Amino acid sequence: MNKSINFFALSLIFLSITNLAYADDHQPVGPAAVEMLACSFNDGKTVSDLNKVVKDWDKWADRKGHKYSAWSMTPFAVSQGMLSFDYIWFGFSPNFETWGKDIEGWVQEGEQTIGQKFNEVSTCSPRSLFAVIPARQVDWDQDTTKNNPFQLANCKFRDGKSMTDLMKAAGEFNKYIETTGADPLIAIFVPDAGNELDVDWDVKVGAGWSNYEEMGKARQAGYQTGNTALQDTWGSVLDCDSPRIYTTNLLRNGDE
Repeated sequence: MNKSINFFALSLIFLSITNLAYADDHQPVGPAAVEMLACSFNDGKTVSDLNKVVKDWDKWADRKGHKYSAWSMTPFAVSQGMLSFDYIWFGFSPNFETWGKDIEGWVQEGEQTIGQKFNEVSTCSPRSLFAVIPARQVDWDQDTTKNNPFQLANCKFRDGKSMTDLMKAAGEFNKYIETTGADPLIAIFVPDAGNELDVDWDVKVGAGWSNYEEMGKARQAGYQTGNTALQDTWGSVLDCDSPRIYTTNLLRNGDE
């Protein structure tokens, strides 16, 4: 990885940018923890079978008090080489301490019970972990937002640029967004455990919209003559590849 971010550098980034501290109730805040697994349906199994297992898992997780949320991400606009799986399991926890607590329950109990039902439906890759820094947050109603687009791009820092520069650029881009009436979610994914060792990127950048119409409006605005907002901000710090777009659906809302 170019300019790889080691654990100690990562800690400094979070301390200076996301105010990694404890709230008044002594609960840790930021960064969020995300895990992704690439999954393929077993022979004869479909999304309907997955949803049946998810209902049982959701009830189990509620009984355990888990704060873990999850989405399915189905490829929509990706390269041919990425069609070797049916969906990505996207798991989200508000911070790593909460993630660790919930995963402990899964490893000690869930994996041997409800996990076997998941295994009957899909075969999944090992998980890849990410620390996620929000660049722009939204307040969509997750329970009513369905089949909405989310894109991911792999990005390298340009020479001499750092995460501090990126957060400043993100802030400037957010000012532009406020003038457009758009409402995208934007987040920075810093690789943690389980990622490939020999990759040519430093971070992933994710962007999501409440529906495909909003994504289309955002892309249309970006192609308008003279609109250099994205290039002047994010583009001045990162060099990113072609994004992959997925259709996402909520499987579990851990905030409820």
